[in-house]
Amino acid sequence: MSLRLQIQFLFLLLFPLFLFSQSLSSSPDVIAGTNLSTGSISNTISGLSFHLKSAPANLNVYFNGNLIRPLSSSNELRHYQIEGSGSLSFRSPGYVSLDYDIGALPLTNDQNQNNFLQIKLELENGRLQNSGRYVTGIQPKSAYFTPDGSRLIVPLLGERGIDVFRVVRTGFIYSLIFERRLRPPGGNAAGFVEAFMDLNRREIWVSNMTENRVYIFDMDSLEFKTSMSTGGIFPKVIVQNPEGNLTLVSNWVTHDISIFDSDTKELLGRIPVGGIPRGMAFSPDGLSLYAAIYDAPVIAVVDMAEGSLRSTYRLYEGVGAARHIIYNDGHLYVSDMYRGTVNIVDAHSGVLLASRRIGPNINTIVLSPDGDHIFASSRGRNNPQDYTRPGPDLGALYMLRSDDLSLVERVWGGNQPTGLAVSPDGALMVFSNFLDGNLELYVIE
Repeated sequence: MSLRLQIQFLFLLLFPLFLFSQSLSSSPDVIAGTNLSTGSISNTISGLSFHLKSAPANLNVYFNGNLIRPLSSSNELRHYQIEGSGSLSFRSPGYVSLDYDIGALPLTNDQNQNNFLQIKLELENGRLQNSGRYVTGIQPKSAYFTPDGSRLIVPLLGERGIDVFRVVRTGFIYSLIFERRLRPPGGNAAGFVEAFMDLNRREIWVSNMTENRVYIFDMDSLEFKTSMSTGGIFPKVIVQNPEGNLTLVSNWVTHDISIFDSDTKELLGRIPVGGIPRGMAFSPDGLSLYAAIYDAPVIAVVDMAEGSLRSTYRLYEGVGAARHIIYNDGHLYVSDMYRGTVNIVDAHSGVLLASRRIGPNINTIVLSPDGDHIFASSRGRNNPQDYTRPGPDLGALYMLRSDDLSLVERVWGGNQPTGLAVSPDGALMVFSNFLDGNLELYVIE
């Protein structure tokens, strides 16, 4: 390990504890923002049985320097039994080893198992360097940096609130510190989904799918300003046209897109798109809106001058679930959650230019500020009984070249990586582990 990485590792052990101590004095939500990088459940064990879920799934386990084998394996969980005191080491070629004293293993009672252990390893010489894991509220659905990169906004699907973190840099070390939880007045409903940063008006818009509303907060003070009904059901993604005078919200159940006057917040109308709209992106001239249709591998093309559906682009025959969409330099980048693909489509003709299977359940995709890379979150395989419970393996984050979708790097996540954001300066990448209730921060080198 290089000297720089050794210094970074030591700093990560100490600095987040200082940050958290500062947040305790100002935040009523003392659990949110805790850095989990060094968290553990301390215990004294003379004999230990545990179930391991890991990434890589085939990593090796060493007890006091000796390779040990699992007693059994079931549904990707490996069952180990050890006797005596000492240390465990988790190793895999190309990854940084992770070592624990037996009495400090981060054991939980999870996934219907006593003494459950979840381990993921980081790459030895990767471009993506882990800079900490931070507790959020229940089910962090998405993540957004503010335009200046100083804050991170995290809408919570599982409880009423939007978590706000400060981005802190000391030298070349980055960390997050929990600032506050935004709780708009008027009820206790959960269901916050996506956000949008209106730089011109210094506003943060956040959709709430259980109330069918959009909430607006001041970007600087974080104070609540107003809320509006979308007129549709289950609002999701929020975008704004290039001119900035119109703000649009996709409505999942009613299969339409709401249009708001950005200044007056008046609902101007709703445009049917013939399917479930999720992600949206504008053409640079603002004349075309492209909407990813989740119940098919389809892009709906909306004529903004006419306020109606102009055409549809079908990526391929058969089933699919177009989820997120990005416009860049005449190309559309589209994630297909059903097929686990990222796709490049010609924005003018609808021709599929490239398609790459990345991993199971591809969720959010984000373009780097320089346009060179696509980042994609993969939730991992679904739990066969219930997709809202942890699946058989951990998810992952992928860094791809934007020109041909070739893989640059993969880092492992937790249970269902979902929300994903890259900082405006391109220095940081963050993702949310939806079922674990936390964020992971990475430095892009």
